Amino acid sequence: MADQPFGKILLWLVAVGMIALALWQASEAIWGYHNRSGGKRVRKQVSSGAKAVVYAALGVGAALVAVGSGSSSSQSQQEATSGVLAWPGGQVIVVVAALVIIGVGVAGVVKGVRKSFAEEIDTSAMSPTAQSAVARLGQVGYIARGLALGVVGGLLGYAALTFDAQQAKGLDGAMRTTLQQPFGQFLLTAVALGFVAFGLFAFLQARYRRM
Repeated sequence: MADQPFGKILLWLVAVGMIALALWQASEAIWGYHNRSGGKRVRKQVSSGAKAVVYAALGVGAALVAVGSGSSSSQSQQEATSGVLAWPGGQVIVVVAALVIIGVGVAGVVKGVRKSFAEEIDTSAMSPTAQSAVARLGQVGYIARGLALGVVGGLLGYAALTFDAQQAKGLDGAMRTTLQQPFGQFLLTAVALGFVAFGLFAFLQARYRRM
């Protein structure tokens, strides 16, 4: 993206959007979910905290590429991972980070399969056909995003367990790894369509989200 016309502008938009999402999720983790109690509220707060970390990492990675500090999010993640692995207990820290990312990915897939995202968006004013389309967009989008984050977390965990920072990849590296697999082109196309679906759902969610 950085090499395309207006690519750096797009990267800055991505960075600002991701940081905004991170701040929102962080505020939810600290002050949100007062309509829940006990363990349910704690689970929601932990989930929002994990999302805040993931969004912040993606936002910082996009910003670093935009300012020319790195050629890709994968390179930035490799450098960060190699530095963390050198710390006392660094391997454990990276494994925990990987598990958090995988957990967020799995939660996204579960949310998509169960359609539990429906409680976050008010579609009562829509026609039955529109409601069905919104539900399908959310389902496909959450599953695709969850699978992509799962791949990123898996590669990061593998890097920690093998002490090989070269195996630590960002989202772009995860997509390249997917592309190299049998039927990788078809898998990557499916993930891309899933992200498009999630993006469209996110626009609708911004308009009709239950507050």
